[in-house]
Amino acid sequence: MAEPRWSKIGRDLLAHKIRTLLTVLSIAIGVFAILVVIGGRGMLVESFDSNFPRSVPANATLYTSDFGEELVRAVARQPGVRAADGRRSTVMRFRLGDLRGVEEPPAGVTVAERSRSIEIVSAGDWASSEVERAFADEGVPWPPGPGEVVIERSATQEVDIAQGDSITVDAGDGELRVLRVVGFAHDINAFPAMFSGRLRGFVSMGELTDLRQPEAYNQLVVSMDRADLTRDEASRFAAHLRDDVLAPRGVAVYGMNVPKPNSHFLGDIFRAVALLLLALGIMALLLSGFLVVNTVSALVTQQVRQVGVMKAIGGRSSQIMWMYLALVAAYGVLALLVGLPTGGWWAGWFARFGGGLLNFGDAPATAPGYAIALAIAVGLLVPLAAAYFPIRTGTRISVVNALTRTGMSSAKFGHGFIDRVLGLVRGLPRPVALGLRNTFLRKGRLVMTLVTLTLASTVVMSVMSVRSSMLKTVDDVAAWWSYDVEVSYQQPVNRAAVEREILSTPGVTGAESWILHGASLARPDGSENDAPSVIGLPPASTFIKPRLVEGRWLRPGDVGLVVINTDIANDEGLRIGDTRTFTVRGRELEWRVVGIVQGQMMGSLVFTDREYLSRALGEEGAVGRTVVRTTDTSDAGQRLAGDRLEARLKSAGFVVSGVRTQRGMSTTLANELGILVTFLIVMAVILAAVGIIGLSGTMIINVLESTREIGVMRAVGASHGSIFQVFVTEGVVIGVLSWAFGAVFTYPVSLGLVLLLEKAITIPLSYEFSWSGVLAWLLVVAGISAVASLLPAFRASQVSVRDAIAYE
Repeated sequence: MAEPRWSKIGRDLLAHKIRTLLTVLSIAIGVFAILVVIGGRGMLVESFDSNFPRSVPANATLYTSDFGEELVRAVARQPGVRAADGRRSTVMRFRLGDLRGVEEPPAGVTVAERSRSIEIVSAGDWASSEVERAFADEGVPWPPGPGEVVIERSATQEVDIAQGDSITVDAGDGELRVLRVVGFAHDINAFPAMFSGRLRGFVSMGELTDLRQPEAYNQLVVSMDRADLTRDEASRFAAHLRDDVLAPRGVAVYGMNVPKPNSHFLGDIFRAVALLLLALGIMALLLSGFLVVNTVSALVTQQVRQVGVMKAIGGRSSQIMWMYLALVAAYGVLALLVGLPTGGWWAGWFARFGGGLLNFGDAPATAPGYAIALAIAVGLLVPLAAAYFPIRTGTRISVVNALTRTGMSSAKFGHGFIDRVLGLVRGLPRPVALGLRNTFLRKGRLVMTLVTLTLASTVVMSVMSVRSSMLKTVDDVAAWWSYDVEVSYQQPVNRAAVEREILSTPGVTGAESWILHGASLARPDGSENDAPSVIGLPPASTFIKPRLVEGRWLRPGDVGLVVINTDIANDEGLRIGDTRTFTVRGRELEWRVVGIVQGQMMGSLVFTDREYLSRALGEEGAVGRTVVRTTDTSDAGQRLAGDRLEARLKSAGFVVSGVRTQRGMSTTLANELGILVTFLIVMAVILAAVGIIGLSGTMIINVLESTREIGVMRAVGASHGSIFQVFVTEGVVIGVLSWAFGAVFTYPVSLGLVLLLEKAITIPLSYEFSWSGVLAWLLVVAGISAVASLLPAFRASQVSVRDAIAYE
């Protein structure tokens, strides 16, 4: 009996090519999905775990007045300091190309032809730096030489710039300096250009003189030597450096950044992405299992007469069961040959794509071993486990039942509640009515197919609602800030003078200047919160529309009173009436909270009266930012206004460090949130593909099982078109049912995803259910279902009466 069994396995694989292809594809899509999702996630994790520690991230960054190398050495000698380095950071404006002697382009040309912002960063020796290290690409001079700049790699997300290009930097007072791009470097601690809207360029300290900058540091980056360091301990140590090391040497500290140790600033987004990928990977695994169960069950059902014949000539149930398990194992091996290489390639693409968005650096060449092992298990063990019970049940059938059961004759219709309801439907064309009846004929298989498609539909529609929620969040943030263009200055400027120039610019209808500084909040335990930003603005400002949660807004004449947002209120447990000490520009100021406004993805914000703040800081009349309203609020209109404002201010002698439009900032914010949506869409497409393959497989199997019934219909005069219509109707009905069930689950699933993301990235999101997405998916799934049914329906319409009667 052994040799005939294995011969049958070979015959089943080769004789029924469509069925073999279907089964192999069903398993391969599971292998592919697992390897892409879990493998891609693992490659991202490996990339981060390799590149982030190698950079030696800073435990504290202090933003200071100018200092020299001697102070760096003094800090490095402090107990508890692993390494220290000085940096000079200056934001300038630049244009692509060598533009010396070229007339300034007129206002109104495209932004790409006009100025952009670049953060010029210099260090004593980039190659020997021991903290927040950046790594130049192979062959790139490091540090760069005179007249050279190395660009941080993420710049290519925003600007078409290449090695050998030149950039013209505005050094102030109309002086231009041309720097040659000698290559690229990767700095995992740099904020990606796609999100910040500005590039980062590395130069040597000697280049600062030509850029009209002092050869002195204004940032101190410190790495501490304790692996178990907490953020509070790092904060207290940074305060010790500020008060006991820098202050006695006459160096003022204007702000500090103390991140959570061993945590990346995009860590929250990365954790959210990793969590989503893990959840969707598990879903892909479940869907793959459903496909295998569905396919194997149909296979055994289709060959039930063959099982009866084998039993009639002496085959035991165990022998037949092992034969079918061997057949499933053969399907699994073939699926691995397809799924492993394709999944591995796409996992690499996925990791490179995600690593590029998050600026994590180069990903490993191959997926991690556990992901490959899991994919192999999905290709071999999951099909065998999923097929065991259908095979066991099918091979234990009696000889009599096996020989008398054929195709639809084994299916029961008319006894259930759904069957009786369908029996009440009148007036449908006969092919449509028959297709509707066939849909519910094999209820077990229908349930399995619907589970697969419903899960896929739920994910797709939920992703659409998540996307709508992200866009609504961006709109809500934009509504907060009621202006069109934002201008920042390299140094504080005189408010009256700068507003006079701005209000004289064509197209400007209003302007208001603000004071903007970083601050730190002293905690009772001695640590500090260095995250807050302080905005000094007129209390009666109409350029901001905050949503008050508690208390009141600022009033003219408020002294020592502030309004905070919910971000800092929640972080610090602040309530109305609380008084805390803030340090701003080296000055300790005691402020009382009189109001709390809703946070809007801008981090911890503190608002206070502009005139009071300028007097408290000893900077009366000085501002750092001007917000502007324009006549044309379109994207092109805002960019045109920004071009005009920059040209006007430069001609008046003001050194502008940044010009951003409100729509541009909304796009940047949408890009940040879009990372999550992009990953969700990629996963939704994979799951949708699994569902479509499942539907197509179900339809092919249904056609095979209905071969004799098709012959009967042909014998009594049914046309090709009528038979074609029967099976297309069946496929569309299954697709629409999956949409209906998926729509029921979409609200709770999408709301759960939004809340999960909100918690993971610690940013409040505005939920919005996407009705348009639900309706759009109805049209898409109906179309996909019809297309997925075309081949099975065409095969059904071509079955001849002779072939149908002879079919086994």
